[in-house]
Amino acid sequence: SFGLKHSARALALENGLPLLPGSGLLPDLATAQAEALRIGYPVMLKSTAGGGGIGMRLCNDADELARAFDAVRGLATANFSDGGVFLEKFVRNARHIEVQLFGDGRGNVIALGERDCSMQRRNQKVLEEAPAPGLSPELRASLHEVAVRLGRAVSYRSAGTVEFVYDADARQFYFLEVNTRLQVEHGVTEETFGVDLVEWMLRVAAQEPPDLASFHVVPRGHAVQARLYAEDAARGFRPASGLLTQVSFPDGLRVDAWVETGSEVTTWYDPMLAKLIAWAPTRDEAIDKLAAALSATQVHGIETNLPFLSML
Repeated sequence: SFGLKHSARALALENGLPLLPGSGLLPDLATAQAEALRIGYPVMLKSTAGGGGIGMRLCNDADELARAFDAVRGLATANFSDGGVFLEKFVRNARHIEVQLFGDGRGNVIALGERDCSMQRRNQKVLEEAPAPGLSPELRASLHEVAVRLGRAVSYRSAGTVEFVYDADARQFYFLEVNTRLQVEHGVTEETFGVDLVEWMLRVAAQEPPDLASFHVVPRGHAVQARLYAEDAARGFRPASGLLTQVSFPDGLRVDAWVETGSEVTTWYDPMLAKLIAWAPTRDEAIDKLAAALSATQVHGIETNLPFLSML
């Protein structure tokens, strides 16, 4: 099997979505090196079952590809029980833009705008915002149209995300993958459209879907999210653990969190502690609101990425 990512890639190809030059499933290093020469360096070596930035490695030449091949396969096997890998052309001046889909499984599929998730560390998102800034109306409409086309091709049901790499130099977007689930950054979409995607998912599961055909798909204002992690940015984002002696979040913004004063952060789980989401009528106001909220947030007892988020 090519895995879910390759299934989505094949479906995207059938429906005319623009794809980055890439390979099929790579059985061995020799095949990978031949495909890399055909595509042209630099390339991304990617796991078919990867997620959260795991199972991705940038390779600038044949030597880097040789060193990365077994390592990526081993990492993918250990984390996802699937060692399948493939190659894609690397876009150096890239943005990560994704379209939020929702379908009722009865042929109605809508795009609830798009998000920019380009601010990342170790291929994991740190800041996200909606709508994505700096896109022309034509480009925005094209992103939504191709994402909806893909969703309708399979009578998509529930929430999902169609992800794209946007080449800022060529002003061209390319299909990456479909995440057939709710995303961590779904909150910025909820804030800009005034919806509850989790409620919608439950209604679909209960055979009482929302009326998508008559939903007015027009965003309001701008939302920005920061992911608060238990990690030390000054030491290569090394995860931190221990007892939280004080946790305090300011009023006036949405905070999705699991921690409070006295919570124990262990080494066994993802280090994300909270998501701080600011909404305002304009992007500048939303950024200012989030910056003020980060300054007022108190998390003591262990290292967090709060100073790093404020800098961003």
